[in-house]
Amino acid sequence: MLLGSHSIAPSFILAPLAGYTDLTFRLLARSLGCGLAYTEMVSAEGLSRRASGTWELLEKDPADHPVSVQLFGSRPDSLARAAALVEEWGADIIDLNLGCPVKQVVKTGSGAALLKDPARTLHLLREVRRAVSVPLTVKIRSGWQPGEPTGLTIAAMAEDCGYAAVALHPRWAVQGFTGLADWGLVALLKQKITIPVIGNGDLQNAEQALARQQETGCDGLMIGRQALKAPWIFRQMAELTAGRPLLEPDRAERKKIIADYWDRIAGRYEGVRQVKALRRALFVLTRGLTGSGHFRQQVALAPTAAVLQELFEQFFSGPEMDN
Repeated sequence: MLLGSHSIAPSFILAPLAGYTDLTFRLLARSLGCGLAYTEMVSAEGLSRRASGTWELLEKDPADHPVSVQLFGSRPDSLARAAALVEEWGADIIDLNLGCPVKQVVKTGSGAALLKDPARTLHLLREVRRAVSVPLTVKIRSGWQPGEPTGLTIAAMAEDCGYAAVALHPRWAVQGFTGLADWGLVALLKQKITIPVIGNGDLQNAEQALARQQETGCDGLMIGRQALKAPWIFRQMAELTAGRPLLEPDRAERKKIIADYWDRIAGRYEGVRQVKALRRALFVLTRGLTGSGHFRQQVALAPTAAVLQELFEQFFSGPEMDN
């Protein structure tokens, strides 16, 4: 899949996930076969005001390329300024969030709120396109509510404005994360526009993801929540695509994956921030292992990285993984 001058291969993409897809997790996903990673959703207003907390979301590493910075906002001028700042920072690709249904985002007129007003959104798309030269993409929902597929209309507008791709999460904004994603809308969008279409939503395993791609003809697959539980899904999709058998990481490999991730976290964060990141890593990457329920309870109460390290070593000297 080609996005501007960037060849995304494999076209298996880590979705932007607030609070999770920091630099350390993006590097983990890349080590397991992810072809493109998105940053966490970044406020255009925060960037324009140079708010320190916002800029902390934009951490760099030479190994984190190509990287797409996802911006959200409601004002065309602010988004255009933020996009220019992000381009200067070194983003390979910039994505505009037109689909986040979270109340705090929608009430500012950002995210999925833009699906209600295609004319205003078109102005926004044009202003950001004028501001930067890097490839631009949009991530959208089907529309605000059933029967009003404005997301597909806006996707066509993005193509006309020179955007490089559209990622569609085929739920209505009012659904939040309830119900099921309607992948028939991904197939419909693929017929409607000629730029790459990336499908996203309810991809639970590698087999299902590749089946969705074959059914819809979409150019790429974006993995969100499942990547947190099993980041090796990227590698598994590549294995299946190449005709190799799908393998689940055994206990020893799971320990190595966590240890490598641990090193990245410890090398980048300190204090409370480090402890929170280490807890998160142990919570999500030990699911499915014998005794992991009790282990996660202990992790939640661990006050320091040293205690977490001790728990980690004790846990992985225990029994083998459940079938």
